[in-house]
Amino acid sequence: MRRRYGGPGGPGGSGTAGSGRCGMAGGGSSGTAGQSGPRGRLAGRTARRTRGSISMEAVLIIPAFLLFLALIAAIGRTASTQADIHAAAVEGARIASLATGSTAGTTTAHSAAQAHLTREGVTCLALDIVVDAAALDLPPGYPGTVSVTITCVVPLSDLGVPGLPGQITLRDHFTTPIDPYSLH
Repeated sequence: MRRRYGGPGGPGGSGTAGSGRCGMAGGGSSGTAGQSGPRGRLAGRTARRTRGSISMEAVLIIPAFLLFLALIAAIGRTASTQADIHAAAVEGARIASLATGSTAGTTTAHSAAQAHLTREGVTCLALDIVVDAAALDLPPGYPGTVSVTITCVVPLSDLGVPGLPGQITLRDHFTTPIDPYSLH
């Protein structure tokens, strides 16, 4: 917005063109850093003071934001791997419950669980699959269950989050009944 100061009978009332307050010469420039007068000097100091504060804010905020993103990635990796381990335990137990005998049930459960984890791209530093298929050796007519327990040590050290352990152990267990009237 441009204001006019000065002039006979004008709003400034001083009677001379271009005479104004606060160093605004020539009818209303805005008082920039290159201008003389109190506003020009103040604007120059303020600009110099705020120039460094933006850098300081970036130095403080950017690492905190990156740490927050890495923490979200760690939580996501843990939740996704936990879901995949559960699904592998379910698949292993269900396939084992259809086998004929505990040896075949254990073998098929191991294979099915391992195949599921490989298919989903789960990386475990240590993987342990425990199958309890002893009920498959019972004679027909007896109820029983097959259970699969999977333990996976998931790496987190590649995320580089300070205070986060380098690895976390996830475990899941699933039990399914066998058909008591089938030949197992």
